[in-house]
Amino acid sequence: MATENTTPAGIAWEVTVVAEHAQSDRVREDSGSDDFWRPLAHKFVPPKKGEAPPDDTLIKLIDLVSSSDTVLDVGSGGGRLAIPLAESCSHVTAVEPSEAMREQLMTTAEAWGVGNISVVPDRWEQAEVEPHDLVISAHVVYTVTKIESFIRKMTAHARKTAAIITFERPATASYLPLWSYIHDEERIELPSLQQIEQLLTQMGIKFKFTPLLGWEPRPFKTREQAQKECQTRLFVAPGTEKDQKLSELLSDSLIQVEGGFRLEWAKTHRPAIVSWNV
Repeated sequence: MATENTTPAGIAWEVTVVAEHAQSDRVREDSGSDDFWRPLAHKFVPPKKGEAPPDDTLIKLIDLVSSSDTVLDVGSGGGRLAIPLAESCSHVTAVEPSEAMREQLMTTAEAWGVGNISVVPDRWEQAEVEPHDLVISAHVVYTVTKIESFIRKMTAHARKTAAIITFERPATASYLPLWSYIHDEERIELPSLQQIEQLLTQMGIKFKFTPLLGWEPRPFKTREQAQKECQTRLFVAPGTEKDQKLSELLSDSLIQVEGGFRLEWAKTHRPAIVSWNV
């Protein structure tokens, strides 16, 4: 399977992602963790079973499967979709490279009493899996460079339907004002929904667009958690001059909401499902 992007949209996508990664590497104050997601993995799990009704994304995805179908979740994170989907289908395969995310997924699946999930500890590009009836990838593609081969592989592994769940703007959009203040430069914004639609069109894929209800950013439980997570997102090392600037900015910018604290400028995320039949 070809790995290079060939469409104008795919080439532009790769240029943006490469530039964004280079910007991250340039401002990074430390060597970084072997697992970037470890400080954040707790945010990518479903609520405790019975604690909240299914969200709009899950409801729409359940409409795409039957009890006998299998689901392949590409970049499953902590199982926010994989675990509840497992209750509506015969089996879910979760492809997830982050050890921290996999730990959250398995712990939460056990708490839910869900056993029909298997985990593949690889990036999608390297993963070897069998075809499934539904292949999904939720909020993963923003940082993918070889986006066309990523999508082609999803299509090749779907017996019925492939679907990408994405926001109108990347989930990291709430951190953009912080980035500008801390690093004294504008953050390069990753591709998202508009670019996905352009790309699929240029790849000759006829897709269905399903808008979803707005999704409020999950609050930080404490101010300390806000500081730690923003350090991770901004590549700021604890105890540095930039960390002090971050602390001062958060003191002025965090507002108290139900469940904790939120950045005062954080807006509702507008997600959608972009799906296509195979």
